[in-house]
Amino acid sequence: MTAATMPTPHGSAHDGRPSLLARYRSLREVRAAIDLLEARGVDGDDIALVGPAALAVERTPDRRRTDRRFLHTTAEAIAAGIVVGALVGAMIGAALMGVTFAIWEPATSPGWVFALMSAWFAAGGAVFGAFAAVARRVGFSESWPLTFEDEPDEPLWVAVYDDRADLPETVGATHPSEMRQSSRTETVHPPSRA
Repeated sequence: MTAATMPTPHGSAHDGRPSLLARYRSLREVRAAIDLLEARGVDGDDIALVGPAALAVERTPDRRRTDRRFLHTTAEAIAAGIVVGALVGAMIGAALMGVTFAIWEPATSPGWVFALMSAWFAAGGAVFGAFAAVARRVGFSESWPLTFEDEPDEPLWVAVYDDRADLPETVGATHPSEMRQSSRTETVHPPSRA
């Protein structure tokens, strides 16, 4: 019996047999699955959108709508990261200044020093929060950006190349429509673009 083949997108061209294939109903579900798999320790490089749908979504001629979706999702995460980071930074700064003033009183007005140092820590926390939000929100899989494209007509298959023992349970937690332990399916580089 011959192995079935599925193409991968150009950005994440894997040759080989994935440990597991999972089918999802929408690109939003694929994005949520990639996020959850990465959060549970599956390397982003071991996750790829495969099959005809992968080739269809990367051929989108007009990227403006895709870019808008990506920017909206990322901007929300960055804004939340900035707010949380600033609040945490301000609290840390206030606590450090409170301890410092309990030990030593500055020659200048303690109120101004307290406010400026708390604001400095808040600014640092906001920057750290923005970076943390991007690192946490943006997936590392090369297929993650494809999940912002328009929905294709073909079935959406995600290949996972990780060989951990708990992979079926981990992928099952993403609630796919179908899962296949893909011993007879092989993923291949896509045909060259013309």
